[in-house]
Amino acid sequence: MKPESWNASKCVPYLTKPKKSDHKYRRGVLGCVTGSKQYPGAALLTTSAALSVGIGMVRYFGPEAIKRAVIQNRPEVVVQTGKVDAYLLGSGIPAKKSIFRKITMEMANRSNLPKVLDAGALYLTGTSKSPTIITPHAGELAELINVPAKEIDADPIKYALEAAKQFKVTVLLKGNKTVIANADRVIQLPSAPTWLATAGTGDVLAGILGSLIALNHQIANHENLIEIGATASFLHAKAAEESSDGPLNLKYVIDCIPKEVSKLIK
Repeated sequence: MKPESWNASKCVPYLTKPKKSDHKYRRGVLGCVTGSKQYPGAALLTTSAALSVGIGMVRYFGPEAIKRAVIQNRPEVVVQTGKVDAYLLGSGIPAKKSIFRKITMEMANRSNLPKVLDAGALYLTGTSKSPTIITPHAGELAELINVPAKEIDADPIKYALEAAKQFKVTVLLKGNKTVIANADRVIQLPSAPTWLATAGTGDVLAGILGSLIALNHQIANHENLIEIGATASFLHAKAAEESSDGPLNLKYVIDCIPKEVSKLIK
C-alpha cells in the first residue's frame, strides 16, 4: 500500500479555535495515567504538552507524590476525578506490572472512550473495542508482533499495517519518518529533526496526541484517529524545529507548541 503524505493544511480540521460559546468542558478533557516513581518526568511532560495544544482541561491520575509534582509544574492540571473525554495511558510507566498500573489501566480500559496507549500500557493493545491508537517505537512493536526490531526498521510501513490489522487499532510507529496506519490507510510523515532521538520526546508527542483526541472527542473514531495521529506528529516535529536547530530542551519544545498551533489555524 502506497503511503499518503501529510502537510500543514491537512492538520487544520483538528485544530479548531475556541468559539464564543465554548468553555473548558466543550474544549475536551484528557485523563492522563502517566509517570511513576521511577519516571516522574513523564507525567510532567505529558500533561504540560497536552495543555499547550489548547485543550479545555487535563486530569491527572497517579501516585500522590507525582500529583504534587505535576501541579507544582502546571497548577492548572486537575487531580480530582470527574468528566473525561479521552485517555492517555502508559507514558513513563515501567513494563513490569504493578498494582497501581494494573488497577488504573484496566479501569480506564473498560471505558468506551478513545485512548492512546503508550509505553507501559502497550500490553493492553487489542483488549478494547473503543477507538485506540498505540505509539510504539520499533523495539516496542517488535515485542507486540514478535518480529525483530531490525526488520521493522527496514520496512516500517509493512509492519505498522500488519499490527493495525492484527489488533484492530491505529498504529503510530515512531521514527525519523513516523508511520501511522490503520487497517485501510497508511500515512508517512516528513522527516522529523534527528535531534528528537532523545529521552522524553515520546512523552511530549503522547501529550500532544492525547490532547488532540480529547479536543476532537465529538468526532474521534476508528477511521479518523489516523489523521489525528498525523496531526500530532506534524505538530511535534514543527515545535522541535522551532525550538532549536540543534540539541533540544524539551521545555522549549513544549513552549513552542502554542505558537505552532496558532500558525496552523490562522
